[in-house]
Amino acid sequence: MLVDINSTFYSWIRGGVFLLLLSNFVVFLKNKENLNKYFSLYLFGIFIYLLKGTIHNEFFLSVFEFTNVSLCAFSCGFYLNFIRVLHNSKEEYPKFDKMAKSFKDQMFILGFVFLGINLIFGYDFLLKTLVYIVPIYVTLVIVGLAKTKIIIENEGIYSLIASWFFFVTVVISVLKDYGKIEFLNAIEVHPMFFVFIGIIVQTIIYTFLIADTIQRVSIEKNMIELNLARKTAQLYELRMTAFKNQLKPHFLFNSLNSINNYVIQNKKELASDYITKFAKLIRKVLQTTEEVTISLEEELRTAELYIKLEQSRLRHSFKYDIKIDDSIMVENVKVVPLFTQPFIENSIWHGLSLKEEGHLVLNVIDKEDLILVEIIDNGLGLSNTSKKRKEHKSFGIDTVKNRMNLIYGEENVQIAIHNLSEENYLKGTKVSIFFPKTI
Repeated sequence: MLVDINSTFYSWIRGGVFLLLLSNFVVFLKNKENLNKYFSLYLFGIFIYLLKGTIHNEFFLSVFEFTNVSLCAFSCGFYLNFIRVLHNSKEEYPKFDKMAKSFKDQMFILGFVFLGINLIFGYDFLLKTLVYIVPIYVTLVIVGLAKTKIIIENEGIYSLIASWFFFVTVVISVLKDYGKIEFLNAIEVHPMFFVFIGIIVQTIIYTFLIADTIQRVSIEKNMIELNLARKTAQLYELRMTAFKNQLKPHFLFNSLNSINNYVIQNKKELASDYITKFAKLIRKVLQTTEEVTISLEEELRTAELYIKLEQSRLRHSFKYDIKIDDSIMVENVKVVPLFTQPFIENSIWHGLSLKEEGHLVLNVIDKEDLILVEIIDNGLGLSNTSKKRKEHKSFGIDTVKNRMNLIYGEENVQIAIHNLSEENYLKGTKVSIFFPKTI
């Protein structure tokens, strides 16, 4: 039975390879995964090679002889691509990936070279040439790849075993086919028997590796989705915190009280102007708190609108300036909504509201890959700040920083508060906020 290449034993193995090829191709069509694509293409070349000795029709036999060797070379190229994807070598093992890619390109070139040799010199000449070339070249390929880090780590050792085992069985098959070694000739099996055994072992190993890879990717995907859900929940919670911080009861009460005073004093134009600004601010707050990020331009507009409202409420007891470096494209920079508001509010309520000639400065400074936003006031300063105000500041900083950390990463955000009275200034406070230009 093992001598006849058309026996049930060999037919079952061919059928198994074909089903494995078909299943991987179907999975590829469904999921568009390169892992299944390259493995199915490799198995296609192997399946064609396993038909050796079973084709008797003269036309199909001539087609097989003309294309078989080249298909094997192309299969080796797809095999190397499969290994690269299986082990994610482009990201994890760049040295291995570069070498494997080079060998893959050589395999495709050799495939076309073999077609040319077959066309010019014939199939028999090509086979005689391959007997000497292929073992040497494939050995160099496997040894070269084995020297890299991937082979001694993780699943790389299994790929090495699968590759070497199949290669050795192919060499044994060729040697038996040419009758060069006596003890091989004494074994009563078809020369292709060893190739069939090699492909059985190899496909079993890679089936388990693919299943393991799919399971690992699935777990990683679930973890990513879980982390995304957690971050989404955190962002929602922080957006609502920002919303609550922006519309504090005392701000709403005082704003409405200011409108009431304007009406009582019959200052209709001032009341109308204040109501318009107040309505715009409420609308902007409602809009921005629904977004994960907004443009820096929109953030500065909202901040200025809030400052103008507070300026009107305090009878213009302070003035303000907003300075932006010309190199900064505020419409393109994405920021966390309302990140300046808690600090501006602190400056006004706990510093400038207690002075007659207050001054608030908002600087937006280009720091190469970073943006620096400074909020400076000439109010009381931290040394004269009540315990209640300090606690309020700390809560505001934590809220803003938590939101910014989610967007930019904790290591990319820095918020610092400076007491200007301790730095040879008259009085006041400076808040410095660093964050990346791009998310």
